[in-house]
Amino acid sequence: MDRPQSPDRTPLAWCVLVAAVLEAVAPVVTISGPGSSPGNGSGAELLITPQGWAFSIWSVIYALAIAQALAVLLRADAAVPRRLQVDQLVLYLAAVAWIAVAGLDSSVLTAVVLAVMLAAALDAVLTAARHHCPSRWATVLTRAAVGLYAGWVTAAFFLNAATAAVALDLAEAGSETWQLVVLAIATVTLGVVLIRARGVVAYAVAGVWALVGIAATGIRDGSTAVTATAVVGVVVVAVAALAARRPGQRPVT
Repeated sequence: MDRPQSPDRTPLAWCVLVAAVLEAVAPVVTISGPGSSPGNGSGAELLITPQGWAFSIWSVIYALAIAQALAVLLRADAAVPRRLQVDQLVLYLAAVAWIAVAGLDSSVLTAVVLAVMLAAALDAVLTAARHHCPSRWATVLTRAAVGLYAGWVTAAFFLNAATAAVALDLAEAGSETWQLVVLAIATVTLGVVLIRARGVVAYAVAGVWALVGIAATGIRDGSTAVTATAVVGVVVVAVAALAARRPGQRPVT
């Protein structure tokens, strides 16, 4: 593969950076109040909602997104595929849209936006897993930025979908069984994506972080079933990450 002669300063690269900055600033200026972020949920508080401290991961996600976008603009050895840049642009703009929609207090609309974010994030992490930047450090940065974002959005989508189900009177917020099913499906999804993405570490970290936050909620609420299911989920994600590192493959950061 030919090494690029200059940094990527195309309009698309600039748009990715601007979108990354916008999504980080949007929670401060949104009409729903400071601190809102995609994945915080919109609507009923569920038994499978992670503890509030778990959402602090957004500060790391935003910082990595901006750092990676800047690296692409400033360094030739941080070049990434156009497909990945398109995924990032869609993902970051959808995150801004989520902030705006959350102000309407509609869990149905936020779930729809998160579905778009999930599609873009999953394609991004799968693309990043296959791509090697000209520089090793840039590969690590790109996979960390994309992987952490995709892992958290995967978990967030299922939470928002569950709150949407409650809003549509399809389920009850206080009912435990169906929420355990949602949690199990989210765990399986995390595991499958991890295997397809060849064990991107950052994706696994975000998934485990979400599950630990849910386990903490179970402990707080005295729900042994929620806690146990979340803990099993952590084990499943960890095993999937290890299984994806098949003999003969280079570990994916």
